[in-house]
Amino acid sequence: MNAARLALAGFALLFSAVLWGPAADARGDSAAPPLRGFKLRHWSLEEGAPSRINAIVQSHDGFLWLGGVDGLFRFDGVTFERIGSAPPGPNRIVVARLLAARDGAIWIGLARRRGMLVWRNGQLIDPGMPNPSREVNDIVEGPDGAIWVSRGGRSNKGLARWKDGRWTEFDATSGLPDKAVWQPFFASDGTLWLTIEDMVLRKRPGRARFEPTGIATAPRATLAEAPDGTIWLLDKQQARAIARKGEVIGNGRQFAAPFAIRTLFDQKGAFWAVTWSDGAFMIEHPERITGNHPAVPMHVLNTSNGLLSDPVRALFEDREGNIWIGGELGLNMLRRVPITAAEGISADPAINHMLAADRDGIVYIADDRTVYLVAPGAKPVPALRSSVQIEAICAAQAGGVWIIQRGNAMRLEETRVLGAFALPRDFVANSCGEDAHGRVWLPALGMGLYVLKGGRASPVAAVNGIEQLPGNVAIMPDGRAVVHFRGKAPSQTRLPFLALTDASVPSDGVEGLLQGRRTLFTSGRAGLTAPLLPGSPLLSWRDYPWASSLNGMVQTAAGDTWVIGDMGIMRMSSAGLDNALARPGAPLAYRVFDFRDGMDSFVQKSAGAQIVAGRDGRIWFATRDSVLSIDPTLIRTNIVSPSTIIRGIRMDSELLRPSEISRIAAGTTALAIEYTATSLAVPERVRFRYRLLGLGEEWIDAGNRRSANFSGLGPGEYRFELLAANEDDVWSKQPAVLEFTIARTFYQTWWFRLALTIAIGGLLYTLYAMRLRQVSRRIRNRMLARTEERERIARELHDTMIQGVQGLILRFQAVADRFSDDPEAQAILQPALERAEEVLIEGRERVTELRLPRLRNFHADLVRLLENPIYPQERIAPLHVARNVRPIADGIIDDLLAVLGEALGNAACHSQASRIEAGVRYGKWAFAAYVRDNGIGMHEEIIASGGKPGHFGLLGMRERIEAIGGKLVVESATGFGTIVELQLPARIAYAK
Repeated sequence: MNAARLALAGFALLFSAVLWGPAADARGDSAAPPLRGFKLRHWSLEEGAPSRINAIVQSHDGFLWLGGVDGLFRFDGVTFERIGSAPPGPNRIVVARLLAARDGAIWIGLARRRGMLVWRNGQLIDPGMPNPSREVNDIVEGPDGAIWVSRGGRSNKGLARWKDGRWTEFDATSGLPDKAVWQPFFASDGTLWLTIEDMVLRKRPGRARFEPTGIATAPRATLAEAPDGTIWLLDKQQARAIARKGEVIGNGRQFAAPFAIRTLFDQKGAFWAVTWSDGAFMIEHPERITGNHPAVPMHVLNTSNGLLSDPVRALFEDREGNIWIGGELGLNMLRRVPITAAEGISADPAINHMLAADRDGIVYIADDRTVYLVAPGAKPVPALRSSVQIEAICAAQAGGVWIIQRGNAMRLEETRVLGAFALPRDFVANSCGEDAHGRVWLPALGMGLYVLKGGRASPVAAVNGIEQLPGNVAIMPDGRAVVHFRGKAPSQTRLPFLALTDASVPSDGVEGLLQGRRTLFTSGRAGLTAPLLPGSPLLSWRDYPWASSLNGMVQTAAGDTWVIGDMGIMRMSSAGLDNALARPGAPLAYRVFDFRDGMDSFVQKSAGAQIVAGRDGRIWFATRDSVLSIDPTLIRTNIVSPSTIIRGIRMDSELLRPSEISRIAAGTTALAIEYTATSLAVPERVRFRYRLLGLGEEWIDAGNRRSANFSGLGPGEYRFELLAANEDDVWSKQPAVLEFTIARTFYQTWWFRLALTIAIGGLLYTLYAMRLRQVSRRIRNRMLARTEERERIARELHDTMIQGVQGLILRFQAVADRFSDDPEAQAILQPALERAEEVLIEGRERVTELRLPRLRNFHADLVRLLENPIYPQERIAPLHVARNVRPIADGIIDDLLAVLGEALGNAACHSQASRIEAGVRYGKWAFAAYVRDNGIGMHEEIIASGGKPGHFGLLGMRERIEAIGGKLVVESATGFGTIVELQLPARIAYAK
């Protein structure tokens, strides 16, 4: 038995040396090749990653949890967030192992005899594990939710279980030997496998005891389950299949492998392992391993091909299928990508790579000295070695491709050269293309344009190569050749090809002459155009950022359009492209493939085809460094919708966590809400959309920003909702929600507003009262002045006019008495004396009224005014009164009557009206009186100027009304009558 084991060990060591040799060499002069089909990226210590990572798990919300010597962290693909105390504080934790339980809790196994912690509901809790050991070796969860913990540095009771809120320790009474326990592992059938110091144990479902399996092993052995249910054991010597469906396998498959400390099978069935000091390795198809000879290569990953450090301790696959490797110097991630570099093709930016696909869909790749053949589903293989420089290749109508060398042209079909033709000495072709008539067009550097026909190359006379500089050639779908000229186009009108120049297309130059299945495209700085379609439609770079400076295009039978340009490689629907050309500006969905997807160089700015499609569906691209390919059938859509998490509200420099937020401080008008989404594959392509209910209803596209800033906020309740989409536009199913309230300051409360309203009302009333007193005082003063003036006038009238009139009457009476016998004289003098007596009496009454004003009645006085015989009564209509009559202030009645009398006189004398109306409106807030006629009207210039030159009627009326606080309105038009209206505020017009 010992001899057999020694022989097996010797074979394992020998096989390991052979298979693992590249990894050892990689540490010397040669580097291990990168993993094909994977994109490796990493986060170093300088980028904030923790060091010496021992464990990685993923929680239900999508965060990646990292534990190690630096403590506990969680990672959203962008930011590392520390959980718990930072070293070197007294509460520092050193994490040995992690477990993401199905109930959402994170179990944390600690080193340095600290036992266990549990992260639940945002808090670290000590579950009180008894007898903590030097460190926790591993943690697993059973089908029933029980937590199993293996503890290092112990010879007994090295296994403990947490179930129903209490701990149970296992020892020899449970069939567990007094030996160190390394890894407990639950298989899919519920069997618990256990690696201890020198053997493997198992506990079947429903059994209470562990039983030996007879499988010997070494300390620190690890277990993993393949997709077919096979349990693999990896120890210091080899990897071997030991069981399936709970039963031990005798003489199972095995292969030599380095000593690994963590292993797993990923979602695709690939086998991964990380080692103490030699990086990681991967076997893509472990199911092909037969016996003890793996039929597939072991791919090595270490510092020579991108890993941050060779000592690695943690290995994990997340729910999106990304592989995470934690080591001493940071965090590494491997993601399957659709772009791969062509195997066997030199990667050198000094070499121009050329592509062509023949009529049968066979792809040809050329560099400066070699042509490679790519059969459907196969790798590139050399088809032709050339002793002279290869300048261009293009598809041949008869099959195969044309190879244009310096001074020579040949047709190559697979590996057979079917003809060679001489070209001018030192002939350097930019590109080539064969039209439907079998003519091979050859734009030549400095030599013009040549055509190869019937085995003979001849120059095109219309192209001199000095003014006309042919640069690229393409073949239209109908078989015609199109030549792009960097200078002038040939002046000849009838050419056997179509000539294009930079100025003849709307794309602002021609960087790419692109062959489509339906038409020809050109691309320049302005975008993508189809110059031969009606109207030469242009897809502007402003609407389609990818459309600028494209250098290659291929349209496949599957309905896809592939292009390559400065943004990378883009794929879109050909039907969608046609729709955009028909309606420029219409939406056009596309997907970008760039450095995040495995692209390792920029687009090659060369003539000729830069993209070709093979018969097997693979798309090939020429770049500055290498040739790349994409198999569309292997493009994986990330169907895992991102989880959205709101980190909290940032106020100044402080971040308030959601659990800490209930009410925001009063007076807050601006804040920032920080958020994230746990889509780890390509976090840079995660897009966000949010809205803040209470501020608006519309969703705001935030791009890839992870914070939202708001300003102009007032007190009240708010609800922030957040959605996110991953790189494949899969949106989160439900929005993350954060509700908060901004408290009101005392001046924003309802009682303050009520008090303020009352105060403002009181202030306005006070101002109104002050103004009323001021106006009243002014009116009283004016009335006092008028009274004094009336008394003065009364005295003057009495002392002058009344006395004088009375004296005149007496003298006329004396004259009448002298002619008493003259009837004719008496007939003249007596009426005059009687009228003089009336005038004297009326004058005395007026003087008396000036001294002692009687109680006035505006309405009655206005009626008397209208009935005065000096106005033509046959044209005067009855007074019209609107609303109930209200008493008018005595101090303004004379002014009102004077203005209305003037208006009546003007209408009677000048308007030629057949009807004159007067009216009064006793409004609640204003008083108005008017005179209206249907006469000839008044000219607009007279109204605008305030009256005729030298006449002061209108001017006096306006001044009189404005003097008492009102205004006069005159409306008229020639031939349509006139209305004169005076208006006064109620507070002035009406008697108090």
